[in-house]
Amino acid sequence: MSSTELLKTLLMTALASSAAMALVMLLRRPVRHWLGASAAYLLWLAVPVAAVAVLLPAPRVVVTAMHVAGKSPSIGTAMVEPLQSLPMWPLLLVGIWACGALVMGAGLIRQQRRFVRGLGRVERRADGFWQAQAVLGLPAVMQVWRPRIVLPAGFEQRYTPQEQQLVLLHEQLHVRRGDIVVNALLALMQCIHWFNPLLPFALRRCRDDQELSCDERVVARMGGARRSYGNAMLKTGLALSPLPVGCHWQSPHPLKERIAMLKRPVPGKKQWLTMVMVSLGMSCGLGYAAWAAQPATQEVASVGALYAVALEVNADGERQQFQIREHAGKPFAFALQSGKGVTWNAEFTLESADAGQLRLSGELKADGVVASRPILLIAADTPAGVKVSTADGRSVLDVELQVSLAASANQNATAGKGRISVEPQTTPASIPSFATMSPPRYPPSMHTGEVWLKINVAADGAVTGVVVDSSSGHADLDAAAVEAARGWTLNPGSKNGEAVAGQVRVPVRFDMDKTETETSEVTS
Repeated sequence: MSSTELLKTLLMTALASSAAMALVMLLRRPVRHWLGASAAYLLWLAVPVAAVAVLLPAPRVVVTAMHVAGKSPSIGTAMVEPLQSLPMWPLLLVGIWACGALVMGAGLIRQQRRFVRGLGRVERRADGFWQAQAVLGLPAVMQVWRPRIVLPAGFEQRYTPQEQQLVLLHEQLHVRRGDIVVNALLALMQCIHWFNPLLPFALRRCRDDQELSCDERVVARMGGARRSYGNAMLKTGLALSPLPVGCHWQSPHPLKERIAMLKRPVPGKKQWLTMVMVSLGMSCGLGYAAWAAQPATQEVASVGALYAVALEVNADGERQQFQIREHAGKPFAFALQSGKGVTWNAEFTLESADAGQLRLSGELKADGVVASRPILLIAADTPAGVKVSTADGRSVLDVELQVSLAASANQNATAGKGRISVEPQTTPASIPSFATMSPPRYPPSMHTGEVWLKINVAADGAVTGVVVDSSSGHADLDAAAVEAARGWTLNPGSKNGEAVAGQVRVPVRFDMDKTETETSEVTS
């Protein structure tokens, strides 16, 4: 993942989670009054759901390309700098974020260790619990793996037997519900989104709702012991140092809210069902809204526009001319070794743009290293150019091109129930072009599909080899296309005025209306 992509991910997850946190903090009190404390705690599920939703693939919008060949008297030329000259600010921001995350993580670790040191010596009791020498902040649940319940010094003298039962039930509920894992994830979120000013307030409210929810479950199980449970709360010492990963009582604890909640009736089964439905509905709704709010990725759906791209490439004095025919939205590529021994690979994609223009985007590599990713807005039938060099300036690639809408003159031949049409090529003499091109025989199965063939062309124009580059999924269609291609004759391509061997990549489409055969990619 690049630095720009990382920054985008951090920003998107921060915005999505912030929107969810703001909504939960707005609804938590009325929901708690209506459905109980556990319902308010469940609302916080919407925060991670919204954050994860924006990491899913963005919604796709299929855009139909409008095949308009505009004209412009000007010549579009792009001088492209190597990738090493890209701005450094994304790397700088990522560095600042990483430093902040490390500082926040170090601070949380320090708080955790301070709390643990304040406990003094901790020993295992015969009943499976752990006994500390300290009192403040205890009892508490600690350790993500194999959680342990730590009791304060003088636990039996401090609490009555019934109060002891209630306190232990409270801590055991924390363990069973996995609240300590939730708090560990909250600490991780605090490190990742340390720059979010809303996060500390939201985390504090979430942990408050966690305790209130646990109290509600204790009261539901021990309904007749509300007064004893309230007395146990008042006897518990509040810790001055927070425990980031754990469940305990600290100084800003909502003690008044917890005692006041003991007077409220316990939610019934209908309220529990409503609580779950409201929480899941809100989480799913916010998650979908966060996902749908992402900028949609566009897919260009060609409706038949075929472009001819005439290229003249100069790589350190090594010149080649060839033409590539491809549909809008589909990539095409070529490779060339320069006069200085540098291998250049290029891949481009042609798409329709506004005002009758065309958008040409691509990637240029020198000896396998990306040198540039140019983007050009050009007009049809108008020369354009791209010039790029390696980072050390040793090799320069100069590409001149002109895009035109490919002309079509269909010649139909009936074969069984399916019709086959062959589109003759109008290509310059510098590349292989079809001299004779008989259409394939439509198989009796009447299957439909598309076969891509790779055809090797000798210097005398003879077809020396045919292979299926991409199968249609039907063996009879593949065989019919290969059989027909072996009988084709091509005018050979040329280099420096001499005929040369080459290769042409041809799609053959079978359907019940027609099957089209056209050259798409040429390499020599």
